[in-house]
Amino acid sequence: MEIHTKMRFFPSLITVAVCSSFAIQINATETASEPVDTAIERIRVQGDFRQQAVQQVAGSIVLVSEQDVKRTSAQHLDDLLNQFANVNFTSGASRGRYIQMRGIGERSEFVDTINPSVGILIDGIDYSGLGISGISDLAQLEVFRGPEASRFGANALAGMLNLTTKGPTATPEGKLSATLANYNSRQLAGQFSNSINQQLGYSFSLEQQTSDGFIDNAYLNRDDTNNIDEFTGRFKLRYQPSDALTLQLVTHFTDQDNGYDAFSLDRNRTTLSDEPGQDKIRSKAVALQADYRGLPFATVLVQLSYLTADSDYGFDEDWSYVGIHPDEYATTDRYLRSRDQLTLDYRFISTPAGKLGNSDWVFGLYAASKNFDLTRQFWNWDLWQADSFVSELSRSNAAVYGELSTPLSSGWSLVSGLRLERYDDDYSDISGNNIKNHDTMWGANLSLNYQVNSQALIYLLASRGYKAGGVNGDALAKAADDSLSELNSKASFKPETLYNAEFGVKGSALDQSITARVAAFYMWRDDMQVKGWLNPDSGPQFAGFIDNAGSGRNYGIEMENRLQLHPQFALFLSASWLKTKLGNYITLDEENFSGREQAQAPRFQYSVATDWYITEALTFNVSLQGKDAFFYSDGHNARSKRYELLGARLSYQLTNWELAVWTRNALDQDIGVRGFYFGNDPRDGYEPHVYEQFAEPRRFGVTASYQF
Repeated sequence: MEIHTKMRFFPSLITVAVCSSFAIQINATETASEPVDTAIERIRVQGDFRQQAVQQVAGSIVLVSEQDVKRTSAQHLDDLLNQFANVNFTSGASRGRYIQMRGIGERSEFVDTINPSVGILIDGIDYSGLGISGISDLAQLEVFRGPEASRFGANALAGMLNLTTKGPTATPEGKLSATLANYNSRQLAGQFSNSINQQLGYSFSLEQQTSDGFIDNAYLNRDDTNNIDEFTGRFKLRYQPSDALTLQLVTHFTDQDNGYDAFSLDRNRTTLSDEPGQDKIRSKAVALQADYRGLPFATVLVQLSYLTADSDYGFDEDWSYVGIHPDEYATTDRYLRSRDQLTLDYRFISTPAGKLGNSDWVFGLYAASKNFDLTRQFWNWDLWQADSFVSELSRSNAAVYGELSTPLSSGWSLVSGLRLERYDDDYSDISGNNIKNHDTMWGANLSLNYQVNSQALIYLLASRGYKAGGVNGDALAKAADDSLSELNSKASFKPETLYNAEFGVKGSALDQSITARVAAFYMWRDDMQVKGWLNPDSGPQFAGFIDNAGSGRNYGIEMENRLQLHPQFALFLSASWLKTKLGNYITLDEENFSGREQAQAPRFQYSVATDWYITEALTFNVSLQGKDAFFYSDGHNARSKRYELLGARLSYQLTNWELAVWTRNALDQDIGVRGFYFGNDPRDGYEPHVYEQFAEPRRFGVTASYQF
């Protein structure tokens, strides 16, 4: 009965969405002669080749503005992710570093370098895999769901987060804000932008965020072993030497000095670690962007960027202290990483005079050089012995890409895109392994679009995404041990390919009283990459590796809606339903997970939020997000719990001042953001349990800001 109900539910949602689009079309026609404020529709998708309105771009895309951030009192990127349909994330660190879309994405990165399935761009700079972002100066966030290889390449197998921060302005603009919250939390942020003259403008932003964190360490009698201490600085300088040329310099600096003490033998927020860990990242990035419009046939966009990041990630591996274990072992695990990357993106976008027949076109060249160095230090304190592992990975890749948009008849168009990319990897490690990998991959998109009017779009989309393979250095290093000899077969893993078929409807009324977007999709995963573990009988160390698990299936539906029910009351609704299936996957321990649901893939998610303008000065916001239970891993059956997140915000605006009181997770639920299943507690004879890292508990605070 449950299966039949879900099958009826799936097409009925599509029917409602299609009917809604025609209702929106009628509304737009009837009100076309009326003066309306279309400010919302002037927001462009910055990550699209032509920066069109979201209602004119095929694909499942969500736009997030500064007002959306304020509505949920979000202070960091991971505070925003719960409100997006079919988006999930995993911590495994002090922050939510690993993102999944439509059930696809990584959950950790220990020894081996992994190509992310969901990437992060900040001002066009590739931060994929770092998961760091203050959002106090956010201008716009775009969430691309589904394969986006044509636009973004291998880091967008399942989707992409594209953040744009505030830039220079023609007149002086600034904002100062301060937040105080429980758990000794503080946040200070400031932004300022201006123009020196008609040709030169600048902007800068600074943010400092600190907190004791949400863990009590009973052994050390401390409440700050999982603390937050983050600084973010960004600067932009824009120079326009002529009407045809605009240059912009972008610089970023991040200093994260967080603690990491998250897992408890008692499976709560009280730990027993005698050597709490750390999650430190220091990154610097610079980009030079050029926009040249002097050619008659095309606009030329160029970005050259460089990023360097050093991280120090470690934790108390036994989660306890010397003496609690019968053999008195005590271990810590530490990962010192450095990353250097240089990228160049050179893009031509056709002008009306440069069309191919009646088709608009895009042609681009991309090249990148990335180096990843790792030193792992596994220290056994009772024996005073260190087990070190050192590896280096040099990756170079080059791509050529293009897109063609061809009008067919009134309202109809065909958009086709293709990207060819070559990867060359050179891997070496302290065990004497020297491996070279070469992959040539391709991604594509083809969409048939019907633009009902400027406010409504119906599309049918087919797309192909890819991500690179790699080397299992941890498996190779441990394969010399007889107990782990089976790891020889896991020396490397193949690229993964994702095929996506999608039907979508987008529409909004001219007066912005209704906005509706829905997408239904079916995705095929070939050679899907999954995380595997092998735990030898002797010693505490696990051997981790990436495996290819045959095919997989991910299908479902996602939607976002905005309803202006009253001039003083707006309602925001988003929801998703997702069904996933692992292909043929049998672990080295001979556990068969073939056909099971994939990890980090909740069946349903929803978000409901309101803007209630009680008076011109007083605003009340309420938000509720819900998520179904999901498996923590593809290699065991531990599951999270279903949960709801309730938040509220009351703000008062007085000329340039705003004062807000707010709460997040008002119901104080324990929400798992990372989970393992094994035995680690000597007090019960090492019986296996589900051990979870929890997200923040109930938060409440006050924020004051001054805007000028």
